[in-house]
Amino acid sequence: MPNDLVKKIDRQAKSQGSNRSDFIRQAVRKQLDVLEMWDKAAAAARRDYKGPVMNEEEVADLIRAERAQSSK
Repeated sequence: MPNDLVKKIDRQAKSQGSNRSDFIRQAVRKQLDVLEMWDKAAAAARRDYKGPVMNEEEVADLIRAERAQSSK
């Protein structure tokens, strides 16, 4: 890992009363959660949409609907 990145991680970890390992573990978990959310949204879009091509607004509508369903 580049030295400048390690220094940034260490500063942030220290400011949170944590250590490098815990900081990285938490960051990786957050990133995996985001990726999982996007995978679920994409799967829902593929499952629910039957049209030939989706425009940006249709994609956003499907994502909002999936988020609303997931939060219940």
